[in-house]
Amino acid sequence: MGCELVVCLTAPPAAVSGFLAGLAAMRRRVLRATGEAAHARWLADHDALTGLPNRTAARQHYLHAARAGRPPAAALLDLDDFKTVNDTWGHQVGDTHLVTVGERLAAACRDVGARAFRLGGDEFVLLLPSPDPRAVLRDVTAIVGALGAPQYLKLDEIRSVTLVPSASAGIAVSEPGDTFSDVLRRADIALYHAKRYGCSVPRLYTPDLRQPWSHRHKTVEEMHPDRVRVSGLIAEQATR
Repeated sequence: MGCELVVCLTAPPAAVSGFLAGLAAMRRRVLRATGEAAHARWLADHDALTGLPNRTAARQHYLHAARAGRPPAAALLDLDDFKTVNDTWGHQVGDTHLVTVGERLAAACRDVGARAFRLGGDEFVLLLPSPDPRAVLRDVTAIVGALGAPQYLKLDEIRSVTLVPSASAGIAVSEPGDTFSDVLRRADIALYHAKRYGCSVPRLYTPDLRQPWSHRHKTVEEMHPDRVRVSGLIAEQATR
């Protein structure tokens, strides 16, 4: 009969406990590093405030669709009176307003197969798959209209405010050979003209629309002070 040798190795309980604690700490560090790396990748193409994809993601989405032979139309949106919201009730209310707008844009875009992206500030871009200008105009009008439900915000224990989001929109349909910058530039021109007339009606780019002298859009308040509803600067000037 053969002999069987059994060797038992033991370690003090304190050593085992320390080893397990070290493994647990290492696991936490690995998970934290993995989570931080994933978060960094997410931030690279998402807006931290609204959670919407950002300009980088919009460019990538456009390029991917264009390479597949289906370049999307673009609608550039500016929120109406957003500066007044910030100046009157503060940036916290302004941020909450932006988050709500982002959620509503994302939901309305899903209904028509479009995507919403935040470019920065109060500016958003929608990318829509249809090449038909009339269909794009119809869809953007519906999306902008979906923003208009009242938003109730509590300022403190006593005060609250009701905001009704609205936006101006300029639309450009992609043309052969367009880059993302090309279609965005034409949407920008259409947006300038949409804001100029101040009707909250999306404007479709046509070649007869003139390029504004300034890249920055003049608001209705700047171009038509007599139409201003809420503007601290104009009110101060009027009382002097």
